[in-house]
Amino acid sequence: MCNGNKLTMPAPYRWVLEKGLAGFEPWTALQPWYFLREAEVFAPTATWPAGPSKARLVAFARRQDCDDIACFEFGSGEPDSVVVIHGWTEEGYSIDSRHASFWDWMKTVIDDIAQWMSCECDG
Repeated sequence: MCNGNKLTMPAPYRWVLEKGLAGFEPWTALQPWYFLREAEVFAPTATWPAGPSKARLVAFARRQDCDDIACFEFGSGEPDSVVVIHGWTEEGYSIDSRHASFWDWMKTVIDDIAQWMSCECDG
């Protein structure tokens, strides 16, 4: 995952980008979610050390209508799971949900897209 000082994202993440299935701005393919640009990727556990997780987190996506951030959670080596956090709380962040893999998280993104589209069509 870390190549010297350069962060290398996991293969499923890279595959989604290579296929053009996600964007780096609000209102792109996975709305309400979008991926963070390389310069925007950060470690919530470093930014908010008082937060609930002691594992290494790397933020890679954000929900455009709230302060939810998807993060890879690292045990040893490759990320073990994806954690969705809610940032900018009194403690720094809270954990909203955990997903066993990137693909499990993407399944919830599809549900979020369906709900978002439903709200757009109803309005």
